[in-house]
Amino acid sequence: MSDTTLIPPDDKTPRSYATEPARYVDFAELPPGMTLRPTGIALKNHITVVSIAAMVLTSFLTFWMPLFNGLLGGLFGGYHAGRMKRALFAAAVNAVAVPGLLLFLNLISEQPALRFLMGLNFKEWVIAHIVGTFLGAITGSVARPRLTERDLYQGAR
Repeated sequence: MSDTTLIPPDDKTPRSYATEPARYVDFAELPPGMTLRPTGIALKNHITVVSIAAMVLTSFLTFWMPLFNGLLGGLFGGYHAGRMKRALFAAAVNAVAVPGLLLFLNLISEQPALRFLMGLNFKEWVIAHIVGTFLGAITGSVARPRLTERDLYQGAR
């Protein structure tokens, strides 16, 4: 046996917090006419960004189904957006981004023409994609129930 006995400490605070130095904060007033600005892009509403990402990703992954890629992407993104204005904005971004991405990928490939569009030329595919995207976005945003319809927000009545 050892000569020393272990005595548990009376302080129940974990050791990492017990040795940490105290933090002192000094507040200073800004001169008149000065304001603070964020250093990066501060997005107020992340729902729009995520609904755009859902639309673009779904539409791009299913590009080989000409009308249904826009319908699927619009449904997912429009449902996530929840409001008609956000859903239509996301559909407008998607209607430009996915055809632009496909055109860019075709330009850097060595094929002479877009032969993966199942018999459609690129203009017909873009029209089908845009129509499907906007129909899907409208349907997705209408299909999402509001907080007042689910009785989750009592003060809205």
